[in-house]
Amino acid sequence: MKKRIAIVLPTLSQTIDQQIIRGVQTSLDPKLFSCLFIPIGYLAEPELFKSKDLWLLEQLPKLNIDGVLLYGGGVGYKTSSDVMQQVLKVIGNLPLINVGGILDNVPSVFVDNYSGMQQLAKHILDIGCKDILYIDGPKNNFDSQQRYRALADTLQQQGLNLPPQQHLYGDMTTASAKHLCRQWLEQYQRLPDAIMCVNDLSAKGVIEELERQKIAIPQQVKVTGFDDFEYADAIRPSLSTAIYPAQRTGSLAAQLLIDLLNGVELEAQYQLETMSILRASSGVSVYDVPLHNNDERQRLLIQQRDSNAQRLAVTRLFHQRHDLHHILAQAQPTLTELGIPELYIYQDSFNAQGQSQTCLSQQLPSTQSQPNKCAQVLPAHFDQDISDKVHQGLWVMTELKTEQQHFGYLLALSESAHAEFIEFITPQIADIIDHQRLLEETKQYQAQVELSEKMAALGSLVSGVAHEINTPLGNSLLAASHLKEQVEWLTQQMHQQKLTKARFEQFIKDATNTTDIIINSAQRAAELITSFKQVAVDQSYEEQREINLADYINKVLRSLQHQLKTSKVTLHTELDPEIRIFTFPGAIAQVITNLFTNALIHGLDGGKRVGRIDIKLQRLAQEIQLSFSDDGHGASQETVNHIFEPFYTTARTSGGCGLGMHIVYNIITQKLRWQLNINTQPERGFCFTISIPLSDLC
Repeated sequence: MKKRIAIVLPTLSQTIDQQIIRGVQTSLDPKLFSCLFIPIGYLAEPELFKSKDLWLLEQLPKLNIDGVLLYGGGVGYKTSSDVMQQVLKVIGNLPLINVGGILDNVPSVFVDNYSGMQQLAKHILDIGCKDILYIDGPKNNFDSQQRYRALADTLQQQGLNLPPQQHLYGDMTTASAKHLCRQWLEQYQRLPDAIMCVNDLSAKGVIEELERQKIAIPQQVKVTGFDDFEYADAIRPSLSTAIYPAQRTGSLAAQLLIDLLNGVELEAQYQLETMSILRASSGVSVYDVPLHNNDERQRLLIQQRDSNAQRLAVTRLFHQRHDLHHILAQAQPTLTELGIPELYIYQDSFNAQGQSQTCLSQQLPSTQSQPNKCAQVLPAHFDQDISDKVHQGLWVMTELKTEQQHFGYLLALSESAHAEFIEFITPQIADIIDHQRLLEETKQYQAQVELSEKMAALGSLVSGVAHEINTPLGNSLLAASHLKEQVEWLTQQMHQQKLTKARFEQFIKDATNTTDIIINSAQRAAELITSFKQVAVDQSYEEQREINLADYINKVLRSLQHQLKTSKVTLHTELDPEIRIFTFPGAIAQVITNLFTNALIHGLDGGKRVGRIDIKLQRLAQEIQLSFSDDGHGASQETVNHIFEPFYTTARTSGGCGLGMHIVYNIITQKLRWQLNINTQPERGFCFTISIPLSDLC
């Protein structure tokens, strides 16, 4: 049975990481070992480090990993030994080989940085350079410490030292070194004899800055680096550096891991030598020639151009932020051309018992339906031999996360040349997942608020019912009480034999009037209850039926008019009583309620401002027009431009949620399929005009 090996690196995009990968591939027989390459990034400085940065490593037990090869010198190049101890704690008891630097109680393969830097320093001193500016890496970095010690020892042997102001600490990047070089030259207004750098990336930044300032290399200043990355011999002038045997390091580490898995007892440390390679940047007379002839260079340029075009096409698809399943299906042909034929997305979810688990949610090649959300953590064929169609294929695992949220991981099979593109698209996919999550949460929140608005409208309706029905019920109660008193009086007169014909006739007259009042009041209450009941039912159930639009609007307004009794606002209606339509009455009730509330609260200061609300319904030649206007505050064009956007409100401080007009717009344009126009100016009120097609007429 094949062994599963996890190769943990900071990234797949840097030369040293790629060379370590090549070394691993040459030493691990694919028929015996399944390799999973896991870039976890560069761990942060101790004060910024968070335990969640190690989430991918925490998944190793679930992946049934048999052994780990850790490029600790890269992952922890700027962090502390305490953080690296946390890394080891997460990896646990799995067989482990470390690359770069030294970790306690872990077999480590590292490079003798001292000898390579010593040779470079002797060369610089031998050609007469005494005034040296040194651009270093992070203080805690193992490689940086060794390389600086070699430089300091060599200077001391010549009776020299490096002044503190000429020992600059950077982060081993081109941008950092360029900035440090510019800053130093501006401050001291002179050139040193030589600028020695901790690595080639830093030297590249120095060369770019010196070229920008038109300072000749090596005539005016010598420059050296360290690592001998691929561009060291390609830049002009070619860079003097030291060869860092990264590929041999990866190969040796893989061989040691095999021994460890086989029970072989290993030594604590394994060291590989470095050696300097002198080129034109330090004044060595070499003839710089192109690495490739014109035909080869042209072929590489065309290949790079095609690859960039394909990557750009995939990136554009991701930027559309459509449904992830749809995007991946569209991207599949281009990803396959790029040498990424398989891609799997495992997202965090919860099972029926409420326990967290990571399940397959998307995959390429895509299937007709969404993949089963099973708890499988790797594809079933992960341990099978990689197809010949993928040249030197890598299985790459990256974490799906944003600044604030973690979603799971992505697993992809990729050609070595395009493996770093997996790292590039992973945050974009995570961003799409996050966008879809936020969109779904927004929809749920919006639905909750819309339901709250509907319940508020129903509450207003109930309040209106209570207020409007109070008068006829009160009259009925008063009349019934009066009638009871009259009956009791009549009974008393009859028992006392004082009842006269005139008194009895007066009783009959009063009783008739009283019963008329009771009957009329009861009928009025019944009418109100019937109309309010119908509006309430309409707002609770979204069913279509035929209505008299004017009559229905009046029914809704009856539930709202009580809000005007203590206000300075009057309501005027002009409604064509002949218009009958087949529609959603509840939706119309919601629109009328929201427009009325918006006019009263926002336009007319909750009724404190003197004003009027006008509602007009008329049939025109081409359409039915319902207008709803007020003479309140109105609004600027800026407000009109955003008025229908969800959660946009000008009354946030007074409790506005910004969904009222959004709901109105959606109901009118989406549910009813009508049109809505606005006419407003500051302090000239609002006029909402709703256009109803004649096809809705019954």
